[in-house]
Amino acid sequence: MSRLLRDPLVVFVAVAALLFGAYWALGRRDNAIIVSTATAASLAENYQLMTGRAPDAAARKKLVDDYVTDEILFREAVSRGMHLTDRTTRARLVDRLRFLIAGAPATPVEADLLDFYSEHGDLYRAEPQISLRQVYFTRMPEAPAAILAALNRGDRIDGDDFWMGRNFPEYGESMLRGMFGQPILEAARKATPGRWIGPLPSPRGVHFILVERRNPPRLMRYTDVRDQVAQDMMAAQTAGSVAAAVRKMEAEYDVDIEG
Repeated sequence: MSRLLRDPLVVFVAVAALLFGAYWALGRRDNAIIVSTATAASLAENYQLMTGRAPDAAARKKLVDDYVTDEILFREAVSRGMHLTDRTTRARLVDRLRFLIAGAPATPVEADLLDFYSEHGDLYRAEPQISLRQVYFTRMPEAPAAILAALNRGDRIDGDDFWMGRNFPEYGESMLRGMFGQPILEAARKATPGRWIGPLPSPRGVHFILVERRNPPRLMRYTDVRDQVAQDMMAAQTAGSVAAAVRKMEAEYDVDIEG
């Protein structure tokens, strides 16, 4: 035995075996999935919250098995670089890191909200509104020019029923765009108030419209948009904190913008 221990080849093989064993053990340790008592208890607690009853032995085993399965799949996804290529995963990680950097913004006081509202008035302007009436046909009517002339004389033309009605008082431009399409909205923007125009085709049929008035964008009252002001202000604070952190991180990256 002493002669074997003095043999360099035997010593080399023994050391190599120890190193390989240590490497294998460390590798196994890095890849270990440990389901702690606390994790199992948390799984059981969530199960009870969802189902209203404590899990039995079979349910507990399935909870642990599902946890291990998810962990294996997650680690495999990371090893394949899916967190770098999957847009949904990337977006969630980015959002999570934004929150970790900025934290939960402090609730602003009233004076700060009023200052933010005053400094960002363009965010709180109601869109332009148009009040109009229409006569609608499911298809192009005969003698549309005669119908237009009759409408402008004040004659009553019923047309067909339209699912949203005939009168649209103070409708926002986005609502009119959604109902009639951009071409009719553009025509309503340019029409002379009090004069019928048409026929105007849309995906829904044919329209004759009379613009009664147009309201320009107006600043919405602070009391009506206070909650939105608070959300916008806290979002701005978060964005500022993240931007400052990113500026520091940029030094660690080489950014190459092609084109």
